[in-house]
Amino acid sequence: MIAEEFKAQLEAACDDLWWSSEADYPVEMVWQAASQSQSDESDEAAEPTEITEAVVLQLAGCAAEASEPIGVENSVESVEIESFFEQALAPKPWHTAADKAQIAQLQHLKTLLANSLKNLQVYRCGEVEITALVLGFATDSIIAGVKTTLVET
Repeated sequence: MIAEEFKAQLEAACDDLWWSSEADYPVEMVWQAASQSQSDESDEAAEPTEITEAVVLQLAGCAAEASEPIGVENSVESVEIESFFEQALAPKPWHTAADKAQIAQLQHLKTLLANSLKNLQVYRCGEVEITALVLGFATDSIIAGVKTTLVET
């Protein structure tokens, strides 16, 4: 898939999509040029294999100031995509038609991300109010995915 075509599909998949936890937050598209540090420095033509913690912290808005100590609020945890989406995609007896539509939209988003991005991974940053990012490489030079906020008390 051409990167611009995927970008348009990702924007559409995020349109009016909310992540429900203890509070509802919008699901927002992430689309950023991968820095040179993302690729293997010994071979600039090499395909990137992972997104660095520094990039995740910057995208999440969790990056510590130089004077701040590293703590839970600015550390990154990785989780598998299946476990991340599991609870959100599980149908519940009390779901309304609108809830079911959101679940269908989330399932579509998960499928789109899984089928379109290389090295897909979920990253979490924070405590209680957690920034969650589902990121991968759309191309060797583009980091893409989605970002939302989870509330876990």
